[in-house]
Amino acid sequence: MLPARLRAAVLRTAPLVLGATIAGCGAAKAPPEQPIKFPHTVHADTYKIPCQYCHSGVATAPFAGIPAVATCMGCHRIAGRDLPEVKKLTEFSRKGQSIAWVRVHDLPDFVHFAHYPHIQKGLQCAECHGDVPKMQVVQRVAPLTMGWCITCHQQRKAPTDCLTCHF
Repeated sequence: MLPARLRAAVLRTAPLVLGATIAGCGAAKAPPEQPIKFPHTVHADTYKIPCQYCHSGVATAPFAGIPAVATCMGCHRIAGRDLPEVKKLTEFSRKGQSIAWVRVHDLPDFVHFAHYPHIQKGLQCAECHGDVPKMQVVQRVAPLTMGWCITCHQQRKAPTDCLTCHF
């Protein structure tokens, strides 16, 4: 049982959370324009680079992470040097700048999500992100709404307490 003060706070905010979820804050939308056109089809499908190579925090940290430009340049110092998008990457590297990627799988600020417990329980990336290796441009395929997540948690007998995701 939650302490009375916390229970009151949850009850005050629950209608806002539910309203935002119903309003479609997790609805699928067109993929955003990215600073570099990154072909997952080439990296993840053709060359079979595992998701965790680039998204190394997925099994241990709250965020999956995006690789540093230096990681990309490990191959692209040699491979594909004359391709337009690799030239953009090389320019970021030369300037010592990070790439300002636009999040595709973004959740509202009132939701606290961590990849690692899901990965540790055996979920595969495709269960939420779709068949990314076959996507020329990554886009959201799952609604990522509260109802969608709760249904998954119920099916897997995972916690459904509000404080699992809202703390």
